[in-house]
Amino acid sequence: MKNRKKYHRTFLLVTACVLLAGCGKYKETNGADNGELYGGLVAGMGDEEQFSLRDIGEQNDVLFTTDLTYDDGNGHNAAAYCTLYYAFGGEVYSIDVESAGTAYPICYGDKCVYTASGHSLNLYRFDGKKRQWMVSVYEEVPDGEEGSACQLTENGETKAVSEKDYEKLLKEYGESNVVNFGYGASDNPFPAE
Repeated sequence: MKNRKKYHRTFLLVTACVLLAGCGKYKETNGADNGELYGGLVAGMGDEEQFSLRDIGEQNDVLFTTDLTYDDGNGHNAAAYCTLYYAFGGEVYSIDVESAGTAYPICYGDKCVYTASGHSLNLYRFDGKKRQWMVSVYEEVPDGEEGSACQLTENGETKAVSEKDYEKLLKEYGESNVVNFGYGASDNPFPAE
């Protein structure tokens, strides 16, 4: 059993390195490929951890890692929580993100990552000037007898937003791409050259 675990870990490590090395031919940025950017992180992952590399429209791909996935019923190994890594300017920046359960898988769109709950939606974007992940929290809040109102919290400030804007963002989340996690190349497809 011990040798089997060792073999399994070695197989995963070799598969991850091959995948990451191969990704560079599809997307090279500033002379660095995904193997150079994230190879050390993937090589250091535990036996139960899975990853996904996704092009969200930024300068480099985003690396998503998690240790718990579920079948979302649509062909994805989805997750309700994960860590995002983004390589920028020679550094790797990370943030932990979480949705409120399997009904709200972590998704990505144009230059953003989404998490959600029954009454809120978080939007994560990488800010190159500030060199950090930024989060915008949109939520419905009780508003007395009138029902609920919508608000946005970002950079420590909260302001009201229209219900129409909130619903538009919910629609974007619903049409976005579910992050599909896996251990190897078959679960982390990249476009052909």
